Amino acid sequence: MNVGLGTVSFGTSIPEHQAQEIMNIFVESGGTIIDTANNYAFWAGKGGESETVIGNWLKTINREQIEIHTKIGALPLDGMNFSTAEGLSKESIQSAVNASLGRLSTHYIDVLYAHIDDTSTPLLETWSALSSLVHGGVVKRLGISNYSLSRIVELQNIIDKYDLIPISYAQYRYTIIEPQTDADLGVQICFSPQIITALTKHNPKIKLVAYSPLLRGAFEYGHTLPDKYAGDLNEMIVNKNREEAEYHQVTPSALVLKKISDQGIIPLTISSKVERLKENIQLFL
Repeated sequence: MNVGLGTVSFGTSIPEHQAQEIMNIFVESGGTIIDTANNYAFWAGKGGESETVIGNWLKTINREQIEIHTKIGALPLDGMNFSTAEGLSKESIQSAVNASLGRLSTHYIDVLYAHIDDTSTPLLETWSALSSLVHGGVVKRLGISNYSLSRIVELQNIIDKYDLIPISYAQYRYTIIEPQTDADLGVQICFSPQIITALTKHNPKIKLVAYSPLLRGAFEYGHTLPDKYAGDLNEMIVNKNREEAEYHQVTPSALVLKKISDQGIIPLTISSKVERLKENIQLFL
């Protein structure tokens, strides 16, 4: 199934029993990718709640049938904002990974992402430390999220020069409409044609992953677009998508996920309700 399950609210706004039910339905439907991060969701708790819920659930299933994707580097040390993020120094990486392994109740991570760029730490130090985790069997594959185009190119050059583990996954904000050109998305970066080209040219087998593809239900009937996505063109695209969804007798959100998947990108979906999850993934069954 070319769709992953986002778990950002597990253990905070989505209680554990509900989260476990959602994960069970996702796996029973053929899903394998469970996406989380060590800082989920510090703005609603302390961070680490999502990983803990997933770890408790992993004890009840066959670990080998699941891909756990988690991210490190963006957990605020003051528990408040990204300006105090833990970063991606060698020491921070080792500490963060050890903590994630404990919360996830697993001895390995399928995909480990550098969550946000740490410009205060040399890329060589970061990627050498991450590569060592792969060589040690603690991590299977590496990914990046929210890296700018220039930093992607710089990192790729370092990987080539020092024969480090390649970038296998790249996760960025993405959906079928674009935000306003002056929209402030904070630390989040959207996929752009330039970023996608840079990633795929260097590694044609790289897996691209889209977070926030459904804009919290904005594509559904009766919902409006977030201010950062407002505009006549986007409204037209949304309305056309709703018409297509009605014709095919699926939800607009389901059609959005399928369109992204058809572009060769793995979309992440999250829901607090099992029925909504089933609707979202109905075109992948």
